[in-house]
Amino acid sequence: MVATMFSKSLSSGDVPQDWRLANVSAVFKKGKKTDASNYRPISLTVNLCKVLKSIIRDKVIDHLEKYELINNYQHGFVKKILPN
Repeated sequence: MVATMFSKSLSSGDVPQDWRLANVSAVFKKGKKTDASNYRPISLTVNLCKVLKSIIRDKVIDHLEKYELINNYQHGFVKKILPN
């Protein structure tokens, strides 16, 4: 069932509308709890969407590394630092 949803999403280039919705919640950082600036917003999204996004991200990173499309100065988001 999940594989079918992922496959359909990848082939159509779209994700289900429900997956795009996020519940935004305020998380306390520090300081006075009465000061609104002491909170930061976080978005709670559907876990299936996070899984699909991580699969896509990993495949894109693999493609970029395989074809050496990442500059040595753009290595901050890859698993290993590329050699000079």
